[in-house]
Amino acid sequence: MSILKMTFKNWMLLLLGVIAVGMTSCSKETVDNIGRDAALNIIRTGNWERWTKTVSGNSVAELNVTREMMEQGETLNFDKDGAWHKKKDKSAVAYDYSMPDSKTMIFDGVEYKIQENIVSTVSKLTLVNQQGAIKTTMVIKRSW
Repeated sequence: MSILKMTFKNWMLLLLGVIAVGMTSCSKETVDNIGRDAALNIIRTGNWERWTKTVSGNSVAELNVTREMMEQGETLNFDKDGAWHKKKDKSAVAYDYSMPDSKTMIFDGVEYKIQENIVSTVSKLTLVNQQGAIKTTMVIKRSW
């Protein structure tokens, strides 16, 4: 019986070794796509209920603003068709989005850097776009 256990242990170690070699042989592109796909799945799940947009760095103080982008009862959803929908009651307005990688989102035609590790944070999405001195930050939250 001890020979059988030893053989089983050896087979398990061999199997773990093959898996480890397989994982390390993945290209960077494959690993990046796995992270992007996981982030997309998390973003697409459920409703986002709060969206705040802050613009700062303008030399004209009146242009530095923070505003709520959604009214009471509105939700924001990211769909698999590459559109995000701002919904209220049964009506919705759709805009385009895409994620070239797990740390970048193109949101309504503007490229933003994602601040969080989306895989570990499912209730908050912070997008930042820096154009010279002007910084646009969007924080989208859900109540999970």
